[in-house]
Amino acid sequence: MISLKNKVVVITGASSGIGKATAIEFAKKGSKVVLAARRVEKLQELEKRILSFNGNCIHVKTDVTREEDVVNLFKVIEEKFGRVDVLINNVGKGLKSKFHNIACEDWISTLHTNLTSVFLCTKEASNLMMKNKTKGHILTISSVAGLFNVPGYSAYCCSKHAVNSFKSSIKWELRRHGIKVSTIYPYKVDTEFFDSYEKKPSKAEMLSPKDIGVYLVAIAERNLFKRAYLRIVNVFKRIYYLIRR
Repeated sequence: MISLKNKVVVITGASSGIGKATAIEFAKKGSKVVLAARRVEKLQELEKRILSFNGNCIHVKTDVTREEDVVNLFKVIEEKFGRVDVLINNVGKGLKSKFHNIACEDWISTLHTNLTSVFLCTKEASNLMMKNKTKGHILTISSVAGLFNVPGYSAYCCSKHAVNSFKSSIKWELRRHGIKVSTIYPYKVDTEFFDSYEKKPSKAEMLSPKDIGVYLVAIAERNLFKRAYLRIVNVFKRIYYLIRR
């Protein structure tokens, strides 16, 4: 198990949902948290909240699908902290539609948001880690949709399958530099992902963003006991929710 105190943790999509909850959990551990997202107002609100309990935090407006934005993000991080220890690739976009109804721009947007962002952020973070010989950790939030194929989610499933393949490939490239690569596969988390749904899942069916944030902290800490415990707890939560229904 390792301490996260003073570790520099970069979180994409930090303005809401899993990213926001994860930022708070890392800040509680004494990490230096870097919030990256497009919605500056949301980032400022979260930064104030973290600073209110003496957390260490900065925000950088970033569109992680744009290479120039991602390069700037890590330039700011290097100037401010000199290094990065943990990257949380959290940005994601859902698309529910029969494939023949998907507009090309929506297909491209889904791939850029879910896949290209992971490539760009992972590239810049790992380059900075290797430059400083940091034994860092890159964690990516994928989805169970990257493990199965679901009708009506072709673009989303495609993007998540690609993310999983990408992370599996680079895992062996980065291993020799002492950089650890991890991927998690959530299912139904209470975030903005479902806001566009005509029929949104009930809260009783979903895990909370905090559930995922706490689990990501356990992974970053290399705390195997806590990881196992949280997985068991979350499984029982699912069973409980099903029984309640």
